[in-house]
Amino acid sequence: MKKRIQTEAAPTKFLREPQISIDGFTISQGDLFKVKGEYGNKFKFIGLITNLETGSQWVDCFEIVRGQIGVLRSFKSDRIKRIPQKGKRAKRVND
Repeated sequence: MKKRIQTEAAPTKFLREPQISIDGFTISQGDLFKVKGEYGNKFKFIGLITNLETGSQWVDCFEIVRGQIGVLRSFKSDRIKRIPQKGKRAKRVND
């Protein structure tokens, strides 16, 4: 088998952050959320992208359709609505 040539990644003007803080709550990579103005759709968070030259920011995510990952979408971070996580119920123990 032929040996592959190792090359370094080219510098990029984009910075990807794997989590974002919305209203005091943290959304991490892989978490589900909703977007204002997108009726009935859920999205899976990939990361917060920042263009270092212009300073603009957006959120990259996958659209979830019937439980399956769909197309890649991007939104401004002010349109994100967090989906509250349900707490775990305590198990009753018979004494």
